[in-house]
Amino acid sequence: MRVVSPACRSVALRPLVFFFVSLSLLAAGCAWQPPVTDVAVPPPAVAAAAARFPQPDAPFTEPAEDAFHAQPHAAELQATPPGTVMRYRPIAPEAYYFFGVNARAWQVVYRSNDTNGQPQASVATLLVPDDPAPRLLSYQVAYDALTRRCAPSYEILSGSMVEHMLMDKALRRGWIVVLPDYEGPHTQFLAGRNSGQGVLDGIRAARTFLPAAWVDDDTPVALWGYSGGAFASLWAAEIAADYAPEIPIVGVAAGGPPADLASSAEHIDGGLFAGLYFAAVVGLSRAYDTIDTQTLLNADGREMFDDVSDSCVGQELAWVKDPLLSGYAFDDMRDYTTVDNLLTVPAIQQVIAENRLGQRGFDVPLYYYHAFFDELTPRADARDLARRYCELGVAVDFRYALGEHISAALTRASSAVRYLDARFAGETPASDCEKLRGD
Repeated sequence: MRVVSPACRSVALRPLVFFFVSLSLLAAGCAWQPPVTDVAVPPPAVAAAAARFPQPDAPFTEPAEDAFHAQPHAAELQATPPGTVMRYRPIAPEAYYFFGVNARAWQVVYRSNDTNGQPQASVATLLVPDDPAPRLLSYQVAYDALTRRCAPSYEILSGSMVEHMLMDKALRRGWIVVLPDYEGPHTQFLAGRNSGQGVLDGIRAARTFLPAAWVDDDTPVALWGYSGGAFASLWAAEIAADYAPEIPIVGVAAGGPPADLASSAEHIDGGLFAGLYFAAVVGLSRAYDTIDTQTLLNADGREMFDDVSDSCVGQELAWVKDPLLSGYAFDDMRDYTTVDNLLTVPAIQQVIAENRLGQRGFDVPLYYYHAFFDELTPRADARDLARRYCELGVAVDFRYALGEHISAALTRASSAVRYLDARFAGETPASDCEKLRGD
């Protein structure tokens, strides 16, 4: 199958677009076209069972109105095993509005489960570089979204995905990359189990959809993500042994995750990034009906809830409302609630406890990096999480990165790729656990 990258298009320059394009000029080419291949994609068994959709063309239909994203009938979902590919389509992926991505690409709709174990259909994007190596990377984009307009599957079509420059490091090594919409169809932002299952079922779907010439049962798998993407990656690692033991995960790279949701909420409440606290309340309330927002929020809070419910954090290239830039900076949560401290409400405490990282260990090594001056998660929380993983038997390579939250995503990306490359090669990882225990 041959997928042709789109020609470069002229669009009005926008400040943020120009910034990211400048950084990615060497990482993408608008004239690149993948070679013709004799490999059947998908394999005949998948093609016979799944519905094929045509390649989407611009202007792209938003997920809420796109038939490809529609939820299958409940009975069909219930009868379908997790990770099963139900629909698929070829796509022409795009980076930063101007450039095609150097990969053949498909999108798949696959069965997964939500926070409460109910079946749902999610979408993943599969990127296959020229001459792919037997390596599969699940890259979790930090789309931190409350609307599917910021889902990776939509941003890779429109060219608005900020993190393309990071995943391109993997594509250049020949790794096959899967980008799951791990928040699911209801964008349950920061719902850990929902996200972890979305990641693992996306890997299952990729292993089924891609031909054995590229990916087979023995192909090693790695997880990588930053910020919200790190949260999803770590949740996937923590539940993998029980939920998807057949996936041969060999390593995890996670940067800047919210190590403790309650601590992060207290840290940013009333500060510049207070809007992220409000977004977290919206996302978690979609996963847990025990969060009674009608009772807990006052009139201003309900107005805030509606306003934030169609936003995404840090996705300015997608031209979507950002809760950090929408007038909530330096606001206190108590001004929007009927209680003095939302974090003392038993139902909220239970949800926070259920979504806490570091509750389970995993039998694969972890590269954990965190900005020394991170605005969202105190560095002491990051060290505590690394120590908890050590106590649970994880070999942790823990590094602080000079700078703040955004800069650390860039400065440590190459180190994360090198770490995962060594895990793919079967090299013995370094561990800082002895030092962490002594601190």
